Amino acid sequence: MTKKIISITQAKGGIGKSVLTFLVAEKHLDSLVIDSDDATTSISKHLAYRDPVKVSFLDRETKRIDRSAFNSLFESVAAANRKLFIVDNGASVAEQLPKYFAASNPGNVREMLDMSGIELLIVCVVAGGNNFKATMKYLVELVGSVEGQFQVVIARNNHFPMSIEQLSVFEKYCHDNELESFSYDLVNDKGELAMRTAENVLQNGMGLSGLSPFKAVYFKGCVESIPL
Repeated sequence: MTKKIISITQAKGGIGKSVLTFLVAEKHLDSLVIDSDDATTSISKHLAYRDPVKVSFLDRETKRIDRSAFNSLFESVAAANRKLFIVDNGASVAEQLPKYFAASNPGNVREMLDMSGIELLIVCVVAGGNNFKATMKYLVELVGSVEGQFQVVIARNNHFPMSIEQLSVFEKYCHDNELESFSYDLVNDKGELAMRTAENVLQNGMGLSGLSPFKAVYFKGCVESIPL
């Protein structure tokens, strides 16, 4: 059985990784959600009804992120009886992902996953405004570290819109490196009622399943537009 991991990553915190994980998970209700954030429990709260699997990368003795935990995660996926896995990488874990590829050699990692029947899709979140420089810096490091062995797709968070200049830089980078991208947001309607509904949905942990059609409509288009 071929298995697929959608790994959502970005080393800068607070720029919408967990929101994107929420949207992708609500699109794929048969997926197993994995929370690898050692600092916060955002996705475990947002999708409590899905019982996300908590995976810690933190070494108990050194209190540092252990990069070898990536191999342990892949091994667990290989043994699990599921086809699709959605991973919300915490900022500290995301920071170590390019370093993991550099240390392990991305070609060797690709061979290991191919032999285990695992497809890895890396989704990197970027954002505009004051977040642009840091999120782009991480993207460049990540793309360089995989050396073309794994597909990297860029998710542009519309909650932090890019300026014209930032968008120009972003689009040139995508074109020059032949990278696919898409934009997303939790809700397109920025009215007070829609935003309050979105906040309540994230806080109650029940996802979209229990919403009335009148409230679910705020999210439906955003979920369906995720090209993953």
